[in-house]
Amino acid sequence: MVYSFSQVQLFAQCPKRYQFRYIDKMQKEFESSADLILGHSVHKVLENLYNKINVFALPTQEDLVKDFHSIRDSEYAEASKDTPLQIKWDNKLEDYVRRGEEYVKAYYQKYAPFKDIKVIGTEIQLMFDLDKEWNKKFRGYVDRIDKEGDTFIINDYKTGKRLPPEQKEEYIEQLTLYGLGVQQKYAKYFKNIKARLFYLHFDLVDEREITNESIQTVVAKYSTLIENIEHKKFSYNMWDKKSFETIQSNNCDYCEYRDVCPLRAHLKYDDEVVGSELGEKTIKGLVDEYVKLSREESNAKWEKESIKGILTDYLDKHWLQKLFGNTGKISASKLSNVSIKDKEKLHDVLDKLGLLNEAMEIDRFAVQRFVKEGRLPIDKAEWSIEKNESRSLRAGEI
Repeated sequence: MVYSFSQVQLFAQCPKRYQFRYIDKMQKEFESSADLILGHSVHKVLENLYNKINVFALPTQEDLVKDFHSIRDSEYAEASKDTPLQIKWDNKLEDYVRRGEEYVKAYYQKYAPFKDIKVIGTEIQLMFDLDKEWNKKFRGYVDRIDKEGDTFIINDYKTGKRLPPEQKEEYIEQLTLYGLGVQQKYAKYFKNIKARLFYLHFDLVDEREITNESIQTVVAKYSTLIENIEHKKFSYNMWDKKSFETIQSNNCDYCEYRDVCPLRAHLKYDDEVVGSELGEKTIKGLVDEYVKLSREESNAKWEKESIKGILTDYLDKHWLQKLFGNTGKISASKLSNVSIKDKEKLHDVLDKLGLLNEAMEIDRFAVQRFVKEGRLPIDKAEWSIEKNESRSLRAGEI
């Protein structure tokens, strides 16, 4: 299978969402938005610009603005034909038009007359081997590749209004992977590779060198992610329908599978009446009761710990071992705990005393984490561990 960066990133964000889209093929109807149209229109304008530069034809700034309006109007008409266009928060449609105009004008003014630039290509598709031994293949599209001396430059445009942190992993990793694709596609034509991120809203350029070391690091990470995907796919096909777990995050609010996701699907259910030792009650009513009791339990635990601190101080101050109330009493005792300061030194001491084997113990929680992360497949340790299912409920507010 050929993987893309967005595909693997989707898995990293939420394996269940990956399952719905790529395993179950639950294709949701694409919904455009003003943000998407803005980004695509600006990208298309810059693609057209560099395609003309590549044949020694230089458009004017006015040409770029006209091109933006033509592309944007066409896309807007198509996107709003059946349903109203999505516009986030309190933005207005004219805000997006004004932003697009400013982006292309500012870009033109900064880089014109575009002398001495050698454009290898725009919107270049890269198909490359992530791991030849295991036949892991990757694909992706690069906005533009230039040649500057003996260096190839991977260019990527961003039109967002929020400036991401400098170490935004997704952007760095994506361009680093594309650097591997450039290596395999154009190996004999260059000595060095760089990546440039153009944050058009802020007139900022983030330039980074792509080295063999950085490529190896990112390839190792994404090879592991793909191995995890393949392992879960195998388990899923062997009727483990829970192999792709859900991960709750801010992305849930914008997920196209909210209606079928185990984290959100119940919001669409009608309330159901169930009978039990508590009598007939509705599921939603029981949820509210459980949340109320959990809140009271949490408050009681906090209050209990506060009282414990006060009474402990009182016991120590008066050298007492028991305290009496009007209806109850409290007995106090002291416990001594030992903490490890230096594991290596302790290892040597226990070894000399012949206690090392007795002290060694496999951490159950570490093993459980290895299994959850896919680093320890159950089938490879089936005679030494077993998987047990249990349920825990965590209360919270909607």
